[in-house]
Amino acid sequence: MHSASNKLARKKIKKQEQVKQIILKRKNRRLILLAIFFILGFAIATFIFYQPKIKFPETQIITKNTEIIPIVDRNYFDIVSKEITKAQKSIDIAMFEFKFYDNDKNKVRLLLEDLIKAKQRGVAIRVLLDQSDWSKSIRKENEPTVNYLQEHGVSAKFDSPKKTLHAKLIIIDNSVIIGSTNLGFHALERNNEVSVLIKNKEIADYYKTYFETLWS
Repeated sequence: MHSASNKLARKKIKKQEQVKQIILKRKNRRLILLAIFFILGFAIATFIFYQPKIKFPETQIITKNTEIIPIVDRNYFDIVSKEITKAQKSIDIAMFEFKFYDNDKNKVRLLLEDLIKAKQRGVAIRVLLDQSDWSKSIRKENEPTVNYLQEHGVSAKFDSPKKTLHAKLIIIDNSVIIGSTNLGFHALERNNEVSVLIKNKEIADYYKTYFETLWS
C-alpha cells in the first residue's frame, strides 16, 4: 500500500517537474524573442534617428587658384594665430579637443583669446566641440572652453553625444586648416602633428557646407 502511494507521489512530483521545465522553456523563449525584438528595434531606431541629416556628397575640386601651406609640429600655433588675426567675416571650428588653460601664456589659451578678439571686431564665430557619450572625460576637458567662449559672446556648443566629433577643422573666411592637431598643450607643444592650410574659396565653401550639417 505504502509502495503504491510512494510511486504515485513520485509520478506526481516528476510530472510537476516536467510542467515546470516546460513553463521555464517557454519563458526563456519569450525572453529570447523579446531580446531579439529589442535589439532589432534599437538598430532600426538608430538607423532612422541618428543618420546625418544630409548625405554629404563626394567631390573633386581641381583648380589652379589654390595656395597650400604645409603645417608640421610647432608651426601650427603661429600659422593659425596669424589666420585668426587676419579673419574678416567668419571663423567656424569643429574640434575633438579644445582645452582651457588658466595660464594666459599657454598657446592654446592665446588662440582662445585670438578668437575672442576676432569676435570683438565683428567676425562671426562658431565653435563645435565633442562630448561623446562613451567618454565623460572629453566633455570635462571641453566644457570650460565652451563656457568661456559663451561668456565672451562667442557661439559655442557641443555636438550630439551619439556621434564622435573627431574632426580637427578650422574654416577662416576662404581658407581651411585641417589635419591631426587638436587644441591642447601636447598637440601644440610636444606631439608630432601634421596639418595643412588651404587657401581656396571653393574648398572652403565645401567644408562650410559640411560644417553646417554638424552645427545643425
